[in-house]
Amino acid sequence: MKNTNKKTSELYEHPEVKYKNSYLELLKLVNKNTIIVSTSYHRYITGSMATDFIESSGINLSEIGFIEAPGAFELPLIIKVILDKYKPEVILALGCIIKGDTNHDDYLSSSVINGLRNLNLEFEKPVINGVLTTNTEQQAIDRAGHKYKKGSEYAKTRQDLLNILKTIKK
Repeated sequence: MKNTNKKTSELYEHPEVKYKNSYLELLKLVNKNTIIVSTSYHRYITGSMATDFIESSGINLSEIGFIEAPGAFELPLIIKVILDKYKPEVILALGCIIKGDTNHDDYLSSSVINGLRNLNLEFEKPVINGVLTTNTEQQAIDRAGHKYKKGSEYAKTRQDLLNILKTIKK
């Protein structure tokens, strides 16, 4: 499916579209080394980062799980349950918080980032913060798409963290 909107043409396709033949496999969380927890709010942005991550990581698609949370605030709870139940090596949390007319974005982003940090420490597993906090929708699109390729950065962060933890836990 090709993006026809100029803004969204700068983005990668959502995994549901990009991997339509394997999407049901992505939704299974059992025995997955890496699980992506992505918000359904701003789905076109978070989906773009998920696809970029998958394409850049070099991980076999069968080793990746994918689930959507309603919004950014729900990410820490869903990730905690996944870490408890499925015990993946890595979690990638994807979300997008765009500044509005009130301070809601400040409170939300602080809560989410603190929640993700606490999960890192509690489980001693990489919980990668892929929650964008931007002033505008265009800034989010630039970061999630071909311009800044945040999904690729998260793939590199994943590998770096696994290597570092392997070294220091010997």
